[in-house]
Amino acid sequence: MTEILVVTVALLGVLAAAYLVLKQVHVWLPGSLSRPRARPSANEPVDIMFLSVDHFELAGKPERLDAWVNRYPELAKRHRDSDGRPPQHTWFYAIDLLHEHELEPIAELVRQGYGEVELHWHHSHDDRSQFISDLEDGLSVMQKHGFMLPYDSDYPACFAFIHGNWSLDNSRGLQFCGIDDEIDILKQHGCYADFTYPALFQAAQPSQANQFVYAADDGRPKSYERGKRAKVGRKPADDELMLFQGPLAINLRDWRFKWHPAIEDGDINISLSQHLLARIRCWVDQKIHLPGQPNWWFVKVFCHGAQDREVVLSRETDQMHHLLGEHYNDGKHFRLHYVTAREAFNIVKAAEDGHTGNAGHYRDYLIPHPLQRKSSTS
Repeated sequence: MTEILVVTVALLGVLAAAYLVLKQVHVWLPGSLSRPRARPSANEPVDIMFLSVDHFELAGKPERLDAWVNRYPELAKRHRDSDGRPPQHTWFYAIDLLHEHELEPIAELVRQGYGEVELHWHHSHDDRSQFISDLEDGLSVMQKHGFMLPYDSDYPACFAFIHGNWSLDNSRGLQFCGIDDEIDILKQHGCYADFTYPALFQAAQPSQANQFVYAADDGRPKSYERGKRAKVGRKPADDELMLFQGPLAINLRDWRFKWHPAIEDGDINISLSQHLLARIRCWVDQKIHLPGQPNWWFVKVFCHGAQDREVVLSRETDQMHHLLGEHYNDGKHFRLHYVTAREAFNIVKAAEDGHTGNAGHYRDYLIPHPLQRKSSTS
C-alpha cells in the first residue's frame, strides 16, 4: 500500500509539472517568487493605483461603441477614489481596425474625465518599412482627434502601447508580428511604455513577472526578456522602454476550476468573476511596486471591452469597484487611486526619482494630460 501511495504521489507530481510547463507557467513563476517583496512603512497608508487597460477593438460595429458611450459613464459615476475621481479607463484603440467616425465619441468620454486613449495594434508578416509607414499613418489620424499628441519636441507623438496577440518585439514570430526591432521603433516614435503583459499561457510572457522592467532592443526577438528591473534611483537609458506589467499568480484562494487553483492574470472579461473578493485580494497581494518605494502598489487589470462589453459593463464590475472602495480605501491602511496608463507611468517615474507620500499627487508628474498638449499645427 505504501508503494502504491508513493507511486501515485509521484505520478501526480509529474502530471502537475507537465501541466505547468504546457501552460508556460515555468516561464514566469520562478521570477515572480524571487522578486523583491514590498515591506511598507506602518506609519503611512499604502497607495493602491488601480488601472483598467482595454484592448479596444470597436471594428466599426455601432453596438460596441454605443455601449461604451451610453453605459460606461453611468457605471463609473457611482464610484470615487480617495481623490474623489471616478474609475479611469484606458482605451487602447486598435489602429488596424480604425474607423475614424468612432474617435470623436471616445474623445468626448476623455473630455468628461472617464479615461484616456492609447495605442493597440495587431499586425503580422510585417517588414520594417511597412510597419513604420503604417504606424505613422495611424498616429496621424489619431492626432487629428487629440490623441497621442507629443509633449516632447524630440518625438513626433506620445503614446502607450499594447501589442495584439501578445507578440511584442516578434516574441511569437512572423504570424503575429515580424519586427525584431519593434521596441526601438516604438520608442523612436514616442512610445513611453508597453502595457501588453501579462500573457497567460504564452511563451511571450517575460520571465520577470509582477514588476517593472526596462527593455532595450538587441536585434533579436523578445528583447525585453533581457531587460533590467526598474528601481528607485535607477535612471533608464534613452533607448529603454518600460514594460508595465499586471498581476500574474497562482491564486490559492480561488478554486473555481475545482481540481486546481486558478491562475490569476487580471483578465476581467473571461467570465463574470471580477467581483470575487478572492480575485481582488490576489491582484493587490502581488504588491507590484518599484523597489525602494514599498508603499505604492499597482494593480493593472485588462479586458477586451468592445467584444465583451456585457461582461465589462456589468453589475459585477460595479461590485468590483464597490469592494475596492470597501477594502482598500479607508484612508488609514490604504488609499485607492483610479489612474490611467499615463498616470500610472507618471507615478512610477515619480517613485524612481525618490518621491514619497500621497501618490495621487503625481498623476501628471512627467507626461501631461492629452488635453493639455498642443498639436504641431495649433
